[in-house]
Amino acid sequence: MQQSIKNDERKPKQKKQKIDLVKNKPPYLDDIYACLQCGYCNSVCPVYRETGWESLTPRGKVFLLRHLTTKDSFFDKILGKRITDYLTGKGKISLEEAMQKIFTCTLCSRCQTICHVDIDFHQYWLEIRKWMVENGINPPQNSMEMYKSIDKKEFMNPFLEPATKRDEWYRDDYQLPEKADVVYFIGCVTSYNEYQLLLNTLKVFTSAELDFTTLGIDEMCCGAVNTMTGQWGNFKKIAEYNVEQIKKRGATKVVTGCPGCYRALRKYRKFVKFDIKILHTTEIVADLIKNKKLVLTKEFKEKNLPILYHDPCELGRIIQYEGKNLFDAPRYILKNIPGINDFLEFSNNQMDSICCGGGGGLKAFNYDLTTDMVLRKVDEAIELGAKTIVSACPNCKTQFSDGVKLKNEKIENSEEKVKIKVMDVLDIVAKSI
Repeated sequence: MQQSIKNDERKPKQKKQKIDLVKNKPPYLDDIYACLQCGYCNSVCPVYRETGWESLTPRGKVFLLRHLTTKDSFFDKILGKRITDYLTGKGKISLEEAMQKIFTCTLCSRCQTICHVDIDFHQYWLEIRKWMVENGINPPQNSMEMYKSIDKKEFMNPFLEPATKRDEWYRDDYQLPEKADVVYFIGCVTSYNEYQLLLNTLKVFTSAELDFTTLGIDEMCCGAVNTMTGQWGNFKKIAEYNVEQIKKRGATKVVTGCPGCYRALRKYRKFVKFDIKILHTTEIVADLIKNKKLVLTKEFKEKNLPILYHDPCELGRIIQYEGKNLFDAPRYILKNIPGINDFLEFSNNQMDSICCGGGGGLKAFNYDLTTDMVLRKVDEAIELGAKTIVSACPNCKTQFSDGVKLKNEKIENSEEKVKIKVMDVLDIVAKSI
C-alpha cells in the first residue's frame, strides 16, 4: 500500500484542461444572436418530428450555444440565471452531452427554408461542429472511428473495409483504360454497400460509349465524413490525394452518383487547384439521353408501377442553396424511361423534401432515430400506393431499403408484407437498355 502511494506521489495525475467556450467564441456569432427564437424551424425539423425534444431543434441548439458561450447572457438577465440554467442544463449538462445535441441532426437544411432571418443553417452546423472539435469536444465515438479509418492506407474508407476490395465487383468484367475524358468517382457507399448500383452505372456509361475510367483501388473517401463530423484535420490531404489521382487519368470531367461526394469534390477547390468539371450521374445521363447517345428501349415493368421519387437533401435543397439546380435532371430521366408515363412524389418534395434519415452522419450515432425517420417515409409511400421508391443517392437507397426491410419485420402475416422495391435512377436506366 505504501509503495502504491509513493508511486502516486511520483506521478501526479494530470488535470484535464478546462475548455473555456466563453473565451473561445464560436463562429457565426451573428447568426447565434440573429435567431429570433420564433420556433418556426420546429415545424419542419425531422429530428423534432420524431423526438419531440425542444433542445434538439435548431432553436433549442442556438439557445444552448448562446448560454454555454456567454458569461451573463441576455436570457440570464431577462429570465433569471436559475431559470436559464434549468432550461439549458448549464451546470448539469456536460460538454459531451451538448455535443450530442449538436450532432443529433441530419444536416438536411430543411430549417433553412423557413428561417425568417435567413440563417445558412447547413454551413452553420458544419462550422459549429468543427469549432467544438477544435476546442477538444470530441464527436461521437463512431464518427471518430470512421475518421481514423479513412486516414489509414489499408482502408481509405469509413467502413474499415480493405482498400483492395474497392474494385472487386467490376475489375474482371470491365477492362477500363488508364486514361479517359471522364473519371467516375464511385464513392464508399456505392463501392462497398450498393455494388449493384455501381454495376448498373458502369453498364449505362458503357452502353453510351462514354470515354470513362475509375480510380479503382486508388480512390480514397471523398472526405464528406470529415466535414460532417467537424474533423477537418486531414481534409486537405484527402483533396490533394484524390485530385492528383484524377489528374493522372487525364480527365476533364469527374462524375459521381453520390451527392455527398459531389459536394465534397466541389469543396476541394478551396484547398487545391482543381478546375475539372464536376457532375452528378443524373446530369451526365440526362445529357446523353437528350443528345441521343443513350437509347432506352425496354419498358419498365408495369408490376413495379407506380414509382415514387424522393429528393435527396444534398442533391436537391442543399445544392440549390449553393447555386445549382439538380432537381430537374432525375425527373427528366424518369420521364424518358419507356413505360413510365408519370410518377408520384412525396407530399413534401424538392425544396420541402423531408430527409430519409441517411444524412449528417446521424445513422452512425443514433441508428434508432434514423430508423424512425425512414419508417415514416415508408408509411407515406404505402399510403400513396407506390410499388417502387426511387432516389438519386446511394445513402437514400440504403436507408429506404433498410426501412422497407424493418417494416416487414414487424408484419407477421406474409400476405400483408410491404412489396415495395427501392431503386436508384441509374438502376432504372440500366434496366431500360
